[in-house]
Amino acid sequence: MNDDKKQQLQEMRELVAQNSWIKTPFAYTRLASKATLIQQNALLMVSDRLQQYIKDFYNMHLDKAKKRPKSLFTEHLLNNGIPSFRIWLADLGVQPNNYKVVREAIEEMNVLVEHPVIDENGVPTGETAFTPVFEEFRVKETGDYYKYETENEQGLKETAISARHYGYIDVTINHKVAEWAFDMSAGYVNHYKLIARYSSKRTTPRLYLLLMREVGKGRLHARFTVEEVKEYLGIVPYKDEKTGEMVTPYPKFAHFKTKVLEAVRQDLNRMARLDQTDITFDYDLVYPGQRKRGDPEYIDFTIYRTHLGDAYNVVVNHAKLPVQTEPVQTEIFTEEQQRYSDAFSAVMADVLAAVELEEMRNQFRRITFEDYDDKTHTLLLQVPDKKFWEWIEGEKLKPWFVSHLKRHFPDICMLNYRILDSRKK
Repeated sequence: MNDDKKQQLQEMRELVAQNSWIKTPFAYTRLASKATLIQQNALLMVSDRLQQYIKDFYNMHLDKAKKRPKSLFTEHLLNNGIPSFRIWLADLGVQPNNYKVVREAIEEMNVLVEHPVIDENGVPTGETAFTPVFEEFRVKETGDYYKYETENEQGLKETAISARHYGYIDVTINHKVAEWAFDMSAGYVNHYKLIARYSSKRTTPRLYLLLMREVGKGRLHARFTVEEVKEYLGIVPYKDEKTGEMVTPYPKFAHFKTKVLEAVRQDLNRMARLDQTDITFDYDLVYPGQRKRGDPEYIDFTIYRTHLGDAYNVVVNHAKLPVQTEPVQTEIFTEEQQRYSDAFSAVMADVLAAVELEEMRNQFRRITFEDYDDKTHTLLLQVPDKKFWEWIEGEKLKPWFVSHLKRHFPDICMLNYRILDSRKK
């Protein structure tokens, strides 16, 4: 191995060492589909605390059991109770001044699992019920006190006492329904531990987990019906409590595509630049016959490993070193840059909604935000090649594209491009 490859491998090892991956039962990922990002983060941290149980599940050959569900926990724990544990809010990235927000979010959470009803003789009745997965899931606080010296108005030293607060979530799993909530019959998803913490869209972690299940099966392409994707994401009809009427979220597929598929794709692209996700994706819509509008029959996902994903694949899975065909972006966006990146995501959502031809949509998806200079009002974008640059700079296309840009970048006066295949602006 030459020096360049040794350096590349060492950098990958360091990157992997700075991050964590966990295994989560696929059945558990299906619960609480309408959870907020804070709630999803907390639920995945529960999974983080169950990693030893998953190791024991295979070490004790519980995966060989013929019964369904295949419980993650032993019969002893199911009969006598699963030990409680704490999730520290600091591990969720929560500061003390945000404890109140987290407490309110956790109190509103209601995670239920559907399971068969068993009578007192242990015989299934044929009915099903919905039961809370947790007996306890509450935010609490602990802390300590420390002394320090200060000066009063007369300049004299005084001893003051201050308190430090440490928040945590007390977790007790309901052992009576744990075998259904943590059913291992469908296997597990191996995924980036902090995916919910770094996401900005509620549906990002869920679509990510769905795709990571395919990656775990060795697949970088996946096909789902629209109904399958919506059901997993929790985008299903519900009854409006005020009107009593049934409401269908995103009744038009165009809205679902813009607000969910495109929004998540852009969110993962943003996270990839920050080494906060191990995959991104693109997708194609498959229509029956010659039709190209309305609801597609399938969504075909193409999954791409990011710089972080490549590192994990090489270091953990012992894959070959990838050939670098594009410069790796590892710079961390400032808060201001992130605001501009989000604005560009909104631009692209508008553009894709306005374009009817899928071929043209696929072209626009190849544009990536890189930077915006608010002093010169110059927007820098990444494009794949010179041919694409000539296309976007076309006499008719550019004015139309700029008109959409001005909705979110009203002061823009210049477009610059980084052409990846020539490594220059």
